Amino acid sequence: MRTIGIRVTPKTIFYTIIVDDEKITHETLIIPIALNNDTPRQLSFIRTTLHSIICEYDVQYAGIRTIEGNARTWNRFRINIEGVIQELFSDSTILYYFAGTKSSIQSRLGISATEINECIDGTSNIYLVNNWENIDQNHRESFLVAKSALLSSRRD
Repeated sequence: MRTIGIRVTPKTIFYTIIVDDEKITHETLIIPIALNNDTPRQLSFIRTTLHSIICEYDVQYAGIRTIEGNARTWNRFRINIEGVIQELFSDSTILYYFAGTKSSIQSRLGISATEINECIDGTSNIYLVNNWENIDQNHRESFLVAKSALLSSRRD
């Protein structure tokens, strides 16, 4: 089974791919500066690139961490990116996907708010991932999203 978890920022997409619950790959997709003033082309680049990644890794399960409903500032471009990724998930070969906030991910993992915060901060490594403390926060979140997509797909 192959799973992808995605965490979006306005300029970067962080993703983690888990293969057979063992091999973990952390990667980053940076939006090219040349496309800065062309939002439709930026979104097209993101969709095309992620579609290629999904096909290359034969991803079957996916999740994306979405912006919190109570966020102080909402970045419209980030919301657009999240929407394009969700549309890609629904229009691809992915068998199961979800989009959720931190509390949704926590619920899917069956852990407490304190535990998920400690995992994201790097102070806890409940999944025993090698070099967890050396993985940046956004990739830790993308890992937790991938793990929660995998666990959720097994329950459904």
